[in-house]
Order: sequence, then C-alpha cells, then structure tokens
Amino acid sequence: MQDCYIDARRISSKSLKRLCITDFCSFPTKFHIRIFAPGLISLQLDNFDGLTPSLEYMPSLETAYIWLDNDCYHLCRGSWQDYDLDDCSCHAYPVDEGVLLHGLSNAVNLELIADIYTDMFIYSWDLKYCPVFDKLETLLINEWFTTIDLLCILQHSPILETLTLQLGDTKELVRATGAQEKIEQSFVCSNLKLVNIECTKVDEGVDKILKILSTCGILRDQISITEQWPYSDRFSFQKPLPLLPSTAALVAVSTSDDI
Repeated sequence: MQDCYIDARRISSKSLKRLCITDFCSFPTKFHIRIFAPGLISLQLDNFDGLTPSLEYMPSLETAYIWLDNDCYHLCRGSWQDYDLDDCSCHAYPVDEGVLLHGLSNAVNLELIADIYTDMFIYSWDLKYCPVFDKLETLLINEWFTTIDLLCILQHSPILETLTLQLGDTKELVRATGAQEKIEQSFVCSNLKLVNIECTKVDEGVDKILKILSTCGILRDQISITEQWPYSDRFSFQKPLPLLPSTAALVAVSTSDDI
C-alpha cells in the first residue's frame, strides 16, 4: 500500500502473507487502526503519518521492518513551548497494552528504527510490558533506545544471535541515571554470536554499550565496530552491498597464486 489514506478501524485477513504500508500512507489521528493478520510472514511499516497501527498477535511472522519518522503521531511534545499537553499523542497510548512489540514478538528477523531528531516514545513504552521475543535471531535498532531498553531487549530475546546497533547521537545513553539502569542483570546472552555497532565515532555512549554487553557475557572479539560518516539510518535491505574485487584484481591474485 502506497500513498493512500486508510480510513478504517481494522485491517483483517487470515490469509494475508505479506503486508507493506509505506510511501506517504496516512492513518487516523484519533485512534489506532488494529491489524489482524495471523498468517502474516512479512511486514514493512514505514514513512506514514497518523497514529501507529496496533498490531495483534502474529504467530507466523518471520521478518518485520518498522520505521517511525517525524510524521508519526507518537511523539511526546511535552518539552515544546506553548504546546497544549492535553493534545499530546502520548495521551493516545493504550492503557495496559502495547501497540507494536506484542504483535512483533514472534518475529525471527526484526528491524526497529525511529527518527533520531524527535522524542519518539512508542518502542520504549511498549518495552514496559516486557514482551518476550522467543523466536528472534537477528535484530537491528538505531539510537532510540535507552540503557534500560537495551538490557530489557537482551534479557527477553533468549535465542538472539546477531544484534546491529546504528548509532549517531548517543547522548540519551550518556545521560542515563543509575535509577534508569537498574535492572536484573543476572543473565547471559549465551546465543549472541555477533554485535555490529555502526557509529559516527567511538564516544562515551559507545563505551557505555560495550560495558553493558560485557555484563551480559559478550566478549570484545564478538563485537564489530564500524565508524562511518555521514551517518544514516537504513533497513538492512537498503544498505549498499559490499564492493566486489575488480576483475583485474582477481586476475592479479590468481597469477600471484600460480607463481
């Protein structure tokens, strides 16, 4: 679905396998559309405006890509001057239930990105309900998370194998207080084989992440750090493929081997 206004209370299909809502689609601003698709195996949700849809249980979900940008209504504007707090979208958050992460909890491959220049709160709020990602093997997130969020994700992803962190601004991690970091850390990520950290530079925030990973039993040689500039958030399928060696280089190597 692209460039359309979705005027409904619910999207429902038991047979739907793949759903992509992207490129300037609009959701209502007064209520969350509920998506019921228990047979869904692939979901892409990004570049939309309005309130984020509420995802119901998806037991067959394999891959999900979610990107919340500044057109999404899940921003907390409480710090804005002259803004009516009663109209803030955080008041539209459902009580006693999550919006996204419960429905995504069966995903095998999951990518969660949020606009880095806005106070996007929905991922962190959903994590308060401690969803268990018991099938999750690969996860990509950018710097929307706090220290407590990262620990919560690691603790509730028992078979996670690969974690990718896209980091630009790590000030929230640096500012985290001792109270925010307080969580039961008596767990080890025994299945986590590789952590990819993509950042503009190795700063205090990256050092803090390395310390967290160490407390979870992740060794330094399991962590890959790539510094890159300019920094950009991307889904994995949007990243350029590594450059292959030129034919001339391959011939040179082959000739050298023959010698």
